[in-house]
Amino acid sequence: MKKPRSTVLVLAVMTLTLVFAAADILVVKVQTTKLRNGPRYFAQAFLTLSAGAKLEKVSESEGWIQVKTASGVVGWIHSSAIEIPKFNLLAMNKDMKTQASGSEVVLAGKGFNKQVEDSYRAKHGEANFTGVEAMLQFKISLTQVEDFLRKGKLGEFRGVK
Repeated sequence: MKKPRSTVLVLAVMTLTLVFAAADILVVKVQTTKLRNGPRYFAQAFLTLSAGAKLEKVSESEGWIQVKTASGVVGWIHSSAIEIPKFNLLAMNKDMKTQASGSEVVLAGKGFNKQVEDSYRAKHGEANFTGVEAMLQFKISLTQVEDFLRKGKLGEFRGVK
């Protein structure tokens, strides 16, 4: 009887290990981008990366992410050129599907929720959440978003096929 319990425990540990490891994996989301020797747009570029390239996050600095390529090359890339892969999750009722980023899965695993947020607010009275609260109240309709994209020729309205 102990074998099934230990098997389940080993599988759970392996799953959590994969989820935490995947949180540091990034994917290039633009057609091409440059790996640079520093966290600046004008830093020397020494390697071209293509869409879909998988990168390992090493560190982060003001919108720039230091990454390591599959071949072990380390450099800097701007955060706007990468994305965190999404995990498909299945809800308890087995019908509703949703997605979560690796970092969301990690935060959930660490217990980040409304109570943790409220506790942080209580311990950091000097923090000003006025701007965050204002943004949370701001609502934009899908029509407004589509209008914005059309006028700016962005996204699917950029005219590129």
